[in-house]
Amino acid sequence: MNKPLYFDQICPDLPRAEPATKAVRDDFAANFAKKWPDHKTMHSGYSLDDLATMLVASPYLQRLALRHGNDVRAALAGDADQQFAIAKTSFIDAMQTANDEAAVMRAIRIWRERSALAVAISDITGLSDMPQQMQWLSDAAQIVLVETIQYLFRNASKRGKIKAFEAGLGGCGWTVLALGKLGAGELNFSSDIDLIMLHDTGNAPLERSDDVQPFFVSMTRDLIRLLSTATRDGIGWRVDLRLRPDPGATAVSIDQAAAIGYYESIARTWERAAFIRARPIAGDLALGASFLEQIQPFIWRKTLDYTVMEDMKTMLRRPPHGNGWLGYNLKTGKNGIRQIEFFTHVLQLVTGGRDENLRHRNSLGALDALAKADWISADQAASLGTAYHQLRRVEHRLQMIGDNQTHSLPRGTEDLQKFARFMGHQDVDAFCASLGALLDQVGLDAKHDLLNPSPGSQNGGDDAKDILLDDYDALVGWLGRHGFARPTIIADTLSGWMAGRISATRGERARALLNRLMPDILVSFTAADAPDEKFAALAQFIEGLPASVQIFSLLDYNRHLTRLLCDILLLSPQLGNHLRQYPTLFDLLLYQAFFQPLPDADVMTAKLRQHIAGQPVETALDQIKLRAREWKFQIEVQALSQTIDSPALADGLSAIATATVRLILDLVRADMRRRHGNIDGDVTILGLGRLGTRQMTVSSDLDLLIIYDAPDNALSDGERQINAQTYFARMAQTMVSWLSTATAEGVLYPVDLRLRPEGQAGAIATSLDRLQIYFKHDAWMWEKMALAKARPIAGDTVLIKKTKTAIAEIINQRHSHKTTAQAVEQMLERVRKVRKARSKWHLRARDGGLVDLDLLVQALRLQFGNLFDGTGQSPAEIIGQLQELQKINVNLSEDLTDAIGLFNETHHCLRLTFGNAVSVPDPLPLPLRKFMLTRMDFADEKHLTLMLEAALGKVLAHLETYLAAGKTISS
Repeated sequence: MNKPLYFDQICPDLPRAEPATKAVRDDFAANFAKKWPDHKTMHSGYSLDDLATMLVASPYLQRLALRHGNDVRAALAGDADQQFAIAKTSFIDAMQTANDEAAVMRAIRIWRERSALAVAISDITGLSDMPQQMQWLSDAAQIVLVETIQYLFRNASKRGKIKAFEAGLGGCGWTVLALGKLGAGELNFSSDIDLIMLHDTGNAPLERSDDVQPFFVSMTRDLIRLLSTATRDGIGWRVDLRLRPDPGATAVSIDQAAAIGYYESIARTWERAAFIRARPIAGDLALGASFLEQIQPFIWRKTLDYTVMEDMKTMLRRPPHGNGWLGYNLKTGKNGIRQIEFFTHVLQLVTGGRDENLRHRNSLGALDALAKADWISADQAASLGTAYHQLRRVEHRLQMIGDNQTHSLPRGTEDLQKFARFMGHQDVDAFCASLGALLDQVGLDAKHDLLNPSPGSQNGGDDAKDILLDDYDALVGWLGRHGFARPTIIADTLSGWMAGRISATRGERARALLNRLMPDILVSFTAADAPDEKFAALAQFIEGLPASVQIFSLLDYNRHLTRLLCDILLLSPQLGNHLRQYPTLFDLLLYQAFFQPLPDADVMTAKLRQHIAGQPVETALDQIKLRAREWKFQIEVQALSQTIDSPALADGLSAIATATVRLILDLVRADMRRRHGNIDGDVTILGLGRLGTRQMTVSSDLDLLIIYDAPDNALSDGERQINAQTYFARMAQTMVSWLSTATAEGVLYPVDLRLRPEGQAGAIATSLDRLQIYFKHDAWMWEKMALAKARPIAGDTVLIKKTKTAIAEIINQRHSHKTTAQAVEQMLERVRKVRKARSKWHLRARDGGLVDLDLLVQALRLQFGNLFDGTGQSPAEIIGQLQELQKINVNLSEDLTDAIGLFNETHHCLRLTFGNAVSVPDPLPLPLRKFMLTRMDFADEKHLTLMLEAALGKVLAHLETYLAAGKTISS
């Protein structure tokens, strides 16, 4: 196997860059002349020109060199190790004598600068190798943690918060675990330090035992503040605590028992990989070691399941870089640093459960161990090790420029040229050719038969295969590049899901499925106009799912349903809530008949009546609820997908309600026979309002009127005899209860009986005789208008016929224009006092809207009579009949018919999506706007609004004309 090209040259070959180098040299000369008479030759043959050449590319190192000249001379002499030790001693002395936080923070920042400068000079001159430099950087971070925590404990002791503690913090009940590169002893030049803070609630030396959690949380925050706050002396070390269990939901310091429970139950594969490099670094080291010992079975498993293998393949998959070398990410780019690390860690996870010799924190140590165990070849281990160090050197040089935690090459051509010179190359082409050869070799070496990703997971494009949910930074970047306005919020949400923070993803299987599904879902969202809104709708749905839900499996095997699900959730929050409560509804989409027209009410009744025959009443009632819910879901999805129009939606919803009422009546009558026996009498159920006219929306309740007809002296023939009035009243009460009371299968419908004679003061079940007498002598005109919409939907045939005849006699008699106009005016006066339109879409509450239109139509019907036939004529049918009979003119007929169609279509769209028209924002949300405009065939919202306003104006004008002019509106 060929060795990778060694492309990094040491100081003597660094190209000089005049005049920039001269400016740096002059700055050094002016400063160093004050310190050393021999400043022109720094030490060991290095001149000021040499030093300027070394540091010309790094303003940060120039500042450090001017501040710490003695350290520069020592490093150039090859004494960086000795100088590091001197700086360490100085730092420890400063920390142990510090009296306040200002002194502590200054000591920390000086220590950071001196250690970083020693590493940088040693690297550029080639006087130390990469393992030595990474160890120095790691030691510097460990020392600062140890000393800062010692200071915090001394300070807490002074404040009386803790009891006496050992000088080395043994038994202090608080441990700091180092993970990532600090854990491995391979820290970056400007790296964050990845830490997990754990405390032992039962063994903390606190004065108050109930103060453990708040105390260590406060200590953690103080530690971060002392290390990471920017001061005039700069910054110390940035701390990253995101590797702790479920970082979005847990405190910054966690009880070690709770952490063990997390890792034993819902932790993920990448967390196993992270703990390969974990070690206790400060605080109670014994506590940290004990914790790591207890979670060894979590990290190292004897067997490997399929889900873990899939996770590992995903970890090895990296998105391609599409902009040449500009901005190439050395860490996450193709064949970069992480490729080597993941290759190594994955093989360790696969094999380390059986072979403890493979459990190395250090990358090169792990590669050598894998080679000794014949998992990879010796040449492969050596090649990857050399490449790892060379890539880390390039990474360090990038970070030396401005002390930034960057892993990407400069994005500008000129800056890349400067960096190539900093790396010892005359030009960009030479640098990139060498780097390319190195990366190509990594691509060849970082392969293994056990770990090669399946063909389906390899993809050269920037699509779903490039999305890695466990790579937070890459995920945020992908979301931002693909049109998501809130990438950080979305990434945080996804991280929470993958951490098992919600019920639906507590199980490992669910998380594995979601990990496979989510990339495709996110890609599909990028084609939408509002990807953030789509994700928000999906998030609300997923976060409300129960833990046992199988919808992820359904979507995994039926990917074409994912888009439909997201459309449903985005367009109809109320339907999304229903799906979340009853996720098995989604299974219906697998049936070919799902998008076929629903049967009519008679067929529905017959099918379900046959299905529940012989079942106990509780079981039968649940079956009715289940089937009604499925029918409603089916027709709502058909409407959302624009398979059916609004009239078909209204008719289908009305048919479902009709069949439901019939079946509930069957059950109630059987229950009454069981409790009280039979009675000589009939019953019928009238549907009023939108149910009566077959105009139901997805959120309509049931306006019912329960009519019975029985002899005055009728008694039931059961053991507990009751009279007819009581019998049918109890029947009505039971019926309302079974329709509207929630059970495990939910609620069928809210029921409204207020349209019965005398309203809420009247009997819940009305005899036919009482109905006729009331409407002949006592009824208000508005009650007649309500009764005009009646349609018998269930009950005994003989009574249905009698009831139709009785209502026809009430409704079909002619009412004078004066009488109807006065009644309408009185009703409008009452209505307008209380109604208030919450938005322009709130058509029920607007002048000239749905209520005004309905009043005008029913007034015309009562005025001209002879139109009631008991079939539940819709307003459009009534207007059509009046026009056909030449009772109204063409202009009125067309205006009202157009308004009915436009208002109903708008009303259905809003009920189908928002569930109501009260809280609809203006302008419409983009998804709803597109849905409505497409469904209603309008070019834009402005045109739709203009048409609505025009229709409202026409209805209002016709209504006012009717009220004012009497018969002048008649032809």
